Amino acid sequence: RANVYPMQEFLTRSRHGTCIKSCRHCQSKNETCSHIIGNCPVVQDARIKRHNCICHMLSETAKKKDWVVFQEPHIRDINNELYKLDLIFVKENKALVVDVTVRYEFNNLTLEMAATEKMVKYQHLLAQVQELTNAEDVTFVGFPLGAGGKWYEKNSDLLCTLGLSKSKREKVARALASRALLTSVDIIHMFASKSRTVVSSA
Repeated sequence: RANVYPMQEFLTRSRHGTCIKSCRHCQSKNETCSHIIGNCPVVQDARIKRHNCICHMLSETAKKKDWVVFQEPHIRDINNELYKLDLIFVKENKALVVDVTVRYEFNNLTLEMAATEKMVKYQHLLAQVQELTNAEDVTFVGFPLGAGGKWYEKNSDLLCTLGLSKSKREKVARALASRALLTSVDIIHMFASKSRTVVSSA
């Protein structure tokens, strides 16, 4: 959370000259917690697993409230370009298109900006979503979680729309935020373990 894990960038702070702060596994100029948690290809599989785990938790929550769940539906736009959406929740005439992301919290606006980015990402697929779900009322939702465990308050609006009580919303929010934090810590450990393996082999 404090960005002081002993990554290259942190170890070279206040030092100059020949100190190396680039990623030991890829070509990134800065080996930081945010780079490892969000971008480094050496732990990409772990990031995908984290993402899928959070999507599964949301899906199970929606199913318990009798929403029909489309998980990773493949949809083509008018130009025949293929898109894979995270989640679509459908009940009666309403569809919720939910795009999940985990972001390192650089500042108080990080998650808000991520939510806006994800909300507009698939809006051009409105007609296709309506055709898939037979729902006229379609809402696009960005659902960001902080890698350090920060909860974006407007995520609770989605949980409310799904039909969760206040106490249940709080319980699910804590579970999702904790999962984002703990799996991000796991990603850091995996990165460090791969580094030790490389050193030992050398």
